[in-house]
Amino acid sequence: MNWHMIISGLIIVVLKMVGMTFFLLYFPQIFGGSNVSFLPTESYGTVPLTFGSSNVTLLPTQSYGTVCPNRWYFHQGECFWLSPFEMSWNKSRDFCKTEGSTLAIVNTPEKLKFLQDIIGAEKYFIGLYQDTEKTWRWINNSPFNALSISIRTSTV
Repeated sequence: MNWHMIISGLIIVVLKMVGMTFFLLYFPQIFGGSNVSFLPTESYGTVPLTFGSSNVTLLPTQSYGTVCPNRWYFHQGECFWLSPFEMSWNKSRDFCKTEGSTLAIVNTPEKLKFLQDIIGAEKYFIGLYQDTEKTWRWINNSPFNALSISIRTSTV
C-alpha cells in the first residue's frame, strides 16, 4: 500500500475539518449574520443620567453564544454597542428599543470595568433612572446598589 497517498489524504481531511470549523465560527461575523440569536429586552424609565458627559448610547443585548454583530463588544453573555449618535436619554432609550435592546444595566463592578476600558474618557448614557420616590432603579426595574457603583447625574 502507498503510505504517501494515505498520509496525504489524511492531511487533506484534517485541513478541510479545520477550515469548516473556522468557516462556521466566523461566517456570521464576516457576513453580518441575523439577530436571530439575540433576545430583545424591555425598556423602562424616563429620567436622564449620563455615564460620563456626551449624549451617546450603550446598547446591550443578551446572546446565546459568544458572537455579537459587527461593531458590538461581547462581555459575560451580553453584547454592547457604542452609538456614535448624540441624543437625549429618552431618545437614546427609545432608539435602543427600536434596535431590540436597552440602555446598559451596569450592575456589577466587572461590567463597569469592562465598559470603562472600552469607553476610555468618553461619556455615555446608561439605563439608570430615579423613580417618583427619588429611588435609583435600573430600566429593568431592579434596584440600584450604590455600594458597588458610584454615579454622576446630568442635567440633559
